[in-house]
Amino acid sequence: MVRVGPVSVIDDAHLIAFVEKLAEAGDTEVTEAACAQIRQTIEAGAAPPGLRRLAEEIADSVGDAPPRPHPPVGDGGSLVAAVAATNLVVLEGFATEAVGTVVTDLLADGFRIVVTATDLGELGALRAALPAEAGHRCLDALPALSPAEQRELRRLLATATESRHSRRDQRLPSPERLPGLAEVDELCRRAQLGATGTTIDLLPGLLVDLAPERRSAVTDVARAADRALRALGPRTEGNWTWGLLSDLVHSRHRAAFERLVEDIAQAGAAERARTGAPVTVLGPLPADSVGLLRRYLAFLQSGGRPRTYFRSVQQRDVQPVLRQFLVDGVVPESVEQVRRVLEHVELAGRLTVIDAGCREIGVPEPRDVGELAELADALSRVGAAARAVSALRHDVLFLHPNSPITVPDLTVAERIIADIIDYAEHGFPEQAAIELDRYADQLAGLVPAQFMAPEHRQAAKALRARDAAGYGVAVEALAAARREQRDEQRCAELLGVLRADAPMLAAEWEAESRSGRGGFGLVSLVAADRLLEKLPGPDVADVVILLGAAEHGVDRLLLAAVAPRLVAVVGTSARPSRAPSLLSVLYRANALVVAGEQGDRSAPGQVVRLPTAGGSRPRKGERRVRREGA
Repeated sequence: MVRVGPVSVIDDAHLIAFVEKLAEAGDTEVTEAACAQIRQTIEAGAAPPGLRRLAEEIADSVGDAPPRPHPPVGDGGSLVAAVAATNLVVLEGFATEAVGTVVTDLLADGFRIVVTATDLGELGALRAALPAEAGHRCLDALPALSPAEQRELRRLLATATESRHSRRDQRLPSPERLPGLAEVDELCRRAQLGATGTTIDLLPGLLVDLAPERRSAVTDVARAADRALRALGPRTEGNWTWGLLSDLVHSRHRAAFERLVEDIAQAGAAERARTGAPVTVLGPLPADSVGLLRRYLAFLQSGGRPRTYFRSVQQRDVQPVLRQFLVDGVVPESVEQVRRVLEHVELAGRLTVIDAGCREIGVPEPRDVGELAELADALSRVGAAARAVSALRHDVLFLHPNSPITVPDLTVAERIIADIIDYAEHGFPEQAAIELDRYADQLAGLVPAQFMAPEHRQAAKALRARDAAGYGVAVEALAAARREQRDEQRCAELLGVLRADAPMLAAEWEAESRSGRGGFGLVSLVAADRLLEKLPGPDVADVVILLGAAEHGVDRLLLAAVAPRLVAVVGTSARPSRAPSLLSVLYRANALVVAGEQGDRSAPGQVVRLPTAGGSRPRKGERRVRREGA
């Protein structure tokens, strides 16, 4: 009996020792060549899974652990399900026709099968026993496609759709030939401007008809108005400047506004001109204080003198006023002190007038000199904006004598300003529509009509309909169509490679793809010696079926390196040898044994039937299963 390392501990060193032990049992050049290839594969870190599982099962059988249970086969299970769930299977008492049924069922389930035998006559008999459809999937050697190419081709065939098939003859435009989404979105937006139902709709046409110089002048006026409006800040609830501007646009409070601006300017000038010691007010002032102070200042400036006795009329009249002030802490007497008092009284009077003006036009009253300067600046900006809107109103009104455009309020003015600037920077709606039509014509002319994809037509249609969203959907669909076309072209390319090597297999796979049956299995019929001389790489096959297994020695177990699953077939007339052989090792390795109709039912082991749909007799492709070691 072949022995390996410790139970259930199969590292690469143990696996190599196991392979060399199997090869020693054969002692032929073919066996040595297979052993050398397998050793090289294991040392490269890609140990064949079929051999590793075989070694693990044998290691368990040598130790004290019970045999590993086979994965259960669920309701409705079959021999195909048993093979899919088990690495080692023995088919006992299977005639050639029964093996052909097994191969046919595995092919229908998509298995890549390698059938091998020492007697080439057995391979020929099996091929003759296969139905025509399965026979078309037979190869006399391993497929020319690499494992990666096989996986890719099978995936592409399994995911094929009628839509993808239709891409084969289509000519799809490259992404760089399509107008950009952002540009189309802007052009569609511009092409739909002006639908307000008012006289503003006339503006684009009027601007287009203007001479370049005149249109440039109107644009300059609009830009100036835009700057003036932006200078007012955002239109928020607490920003009173916009409300005042709206009143001025409607010619409300204009006279009061101008008076207020003048009063603030004078008050500001007076404040800036004030120099000298500070003035303190001690109490309420008499009536006509300003007149009394002016007359007394004129008296002093003309040479008059303040007296303690025999005071002049001007001095006697002004005394009640002067007693209410202190200039630098003293009662004013000199010319400079009286002038300071007069300036203070005049400024107070102007501030009173300013407060009244603010209340009249609805603006906040200044509380100090700093707020007065801020108010002056805000009113200056409001006045500039009002003048700019007035200039715009005048220019727009007379764009054309027969097509007047009125500016009734500030909202319309803002809309007109934005439109004029927008048209100046990006063109007119008519120009955007012309550009979209030009793009649509270019797009439609990229491909002859008979080769055009539906998504291509939809993109051109969306451009003509000024439908930016529809164009975006069409562009996204074209990207998906390109992916489908790449898949279809790659599928055709791989099918071409397969067709050159196996035309009938390629035709069957293509038919399965179009019908949706799936599967995409294949079977390679290769002599055992030829297979061992040059073992295939990993993932070339899913299962290897060895015919005439009762006649093979232990060395033929190296065939487990071909695929993850090994199926050994014992014919109806063969009887397993009791000496160490391939079958005895498989029995010891807890292989799943399936008894055919003419199998040896007297052999030790528990016989289990694979589940059937509704009868005690197995259906086609189903066999009774005996688990050795039970």
